[in-house]
Amino acid sequence: MLTIQVHDEELARRLREIAARENRPVEEVLKTLVDQYPAEKLDDPGARAPSDAVKRVRRKAYTKARQYWQSVGDGEKVALTDDELDEQFGVFDEDGIPRLKSELASLEPPVGSLAYAAKIAREANIRTENPIDASKADDILNEEFADYLLNRMRGEDDIEQDSR
Repeated sequence: MLTIQVHDEELARRLREIAARENRPVEEVLKTLVDQYPAEKLDDPGARAPSDAVKRVRRKAYTKARQYWQSVGDGEKVALTDDELDEQFGVFDEDGIPRLKSELASLEPPVGSLAYAAKIAREANIRTENPIDASKADDILNEEFADYLLNRMRGEDDIEQDSR
């Protein structure tokens, strides 16, 4: 049994209030909060399975995908099981066409999208010594990446990148 002591009085008060409002123990409130985080390792037998809500959304998407594949005569994809689609299904593209993960690599992302920016960065083999701080993504895209794209469009590919 694990005992957790909450030192933050405000947090403890809020947890007790939520538990009282929902008429359940504080441990159940904490469990609900922790369950919102994905399991660290999906291959771990103790890992949490997808919630019922996630399963329902996936099943609806798979039904829609199978209807599309049936309408275009793609029997191979129609025959995929839900478990197989859990592993292989990618997204519905901008035209509403269901795509498997294996098909996504061959699709060109829309110009101006973040996926397009990532593709250009991969193609340019942009590397950084330090991981990119996601909170600075706007600055990076608006300044450094914009400069890089402008230089590339001008044919100035050999410009030295300053280290930050």
